[in-house]
Amino acid sequence: MISHRLIGPLRLASCAGIAAVTWLVVLPRVGRLPPIARHVRAMEDGRVNPSAMVYTELERLPLRPDWAQRELVLWLTCPP
Repeated sequence: MISHRLIGPLRLASCAGIAAVTWLVVLPRVGRLPPIARHVRAMEDGRVNPSAMVYTELERLPLRPDWAQRELVLWLTCPP
């Protein structure tokens, strides 16, 4: 049985281990996925400083796909 004095340090070590595995293994693999790699390459080609990006400087993404915009009727936009 683990003593109560060791539970805190073990939790800290396990959290640090999870963070390290995520940072050193998972994120590099995600960065090699084709869509992510293309986005990173486009940002680097454009010499974009990601630490200086502000969300208001980015293009606005559509709230819903075009097909949904055409097909769905929102109750707020319907005439009474």
